[in-house]
Amino acid sequence: MTRSSFEWVDLIESLRTHASVIERISTPADPVLRQEAVQLLAMSIAQGYHMLFSHDREHPEFISFLNPVIKSAAPNPDYMYYHAAIEGNGDYRMTGLRGTSRFVHVSFVAGVVGEADQAGPSVGHFDLDKMTIAEDGAFDIRISSERPAGYGGDWVKLDTRVTGISIRQASYDWIGEVDGRFAIERLDRNPAGRRWTALEIVDRLRQLAGFPARFLEPFLGFVAGLEKLPSNTLKLNDWASIGGLAGQVYYEGRFEIAQDEVLLIETDVPKTARYWSILLADLLFNTIDWVNCQSSLNGFQAQVDDDGRFRAVLSAQDPGVHNWLDPAGRLSGVIQGRWLECSSAPLPSITRLKLKDLRARLPDTTRYVSTAEREAQLRRRHQGAQFRRKW
Repeated sequence: MTRSSFEWVDLIESLRTHASVIERISTPADPVLRQEAVQLLAMSIAQGYHMLFSHDREHPEFISFLNPVIKSAAPNPDYMYYHAAIEGNGDYRMTGLRGTSRFVHVSFVAGVVGEADQAGPSVGHFDLDKMTIAEDGAFDIRISSERPAGYGGDWVKLDTRVTGISIRQASYDWIGEVDGRFAIERLDRNPAGRRWTALEIVDRLRQLAGFPARFLEPFLGFVAGLEKLPSNTLKLNDWASIGGLAGQVYYEGRFEIAQDEVLLIETDVPKTARYWSILLADLLFNTIDWVNCQSSLNGFQAQVDDDGRFRAVLSAQDPGVHNWLDPAGRLSGVIQGRWLECSSAPLPSITRLKLKDLRARLPDTTRYVSTAEREAQLRRRHQGAQFRRKW
């Protein structure tokens, strides 16, 4: 291995160092968790390749970097996450069609998680709905450090520290809402492509070798921090230090139940709310399969009780309520909720109960579902998840 070369054996040897991650986050008492830890590393390598080898700051392109396949860092099932590598001194044009999704939020980061040795904070953002949207949904935005001379259209000032631009596109109704279309181009560079140099490939391969540790460390550290708190309790967070969504408050905690137990999660719903949701993640901070399991609920999918409160039931067995949060057989994991642009950010309460005692604790107006209704609910979910753009 030299500075100008990085062979296959070099990549394999470099990846061996990540085996310590498996030992740190798994236990011999849970062989499934151990294999999930190995899977997490494989997932991270795939994610790293996808990101690093699509990152060409002279020819940026929005890619999906978190989705039902790459689900580390607990991506929100309602969000589609897109990212492009850019430079703070560049001149860019972002175009596309708005679509009908709940919102489209664009943010700029100084140091992308996994790519940079130190992930940076958000250094700017904008709401697409604050821009000019034509009747057909089209938009056209210039992004640069200085407004181009004579340009009178939508313009966003670019911080010179920026290394990437990210899109979060949120959907409440996965079937009824239509995702937008987004493109970005750099105007101060020739659009023609070229063959990468050996050194450019080597640099990316070296970055790939260290990607799993750089990407996973902050999130595994987060889960380890939750272990210091009592199980089945929640705390508020904002994730601002590594690019959390502006205006969004998170609540988070670690859950733990027995096979015959449930957690009754209760909260007031803010009087005004642009968006809210709750999801379940595993102990490796992967969002639990949301395509085939109801491991998340949002303000459209959830049933709010007549008293204005949202009640969800987390349990390994189907409790027969509409607002079931399904951990896919897991008895421990992570709860994460989001309040975006809400009039308040309440912290839900959690009550641990026996499954047999649940109905006595629920309001008379609770919506229950039959086996057939649950199957229909899951089929709609499976269909809607496939309608979202994942790649």
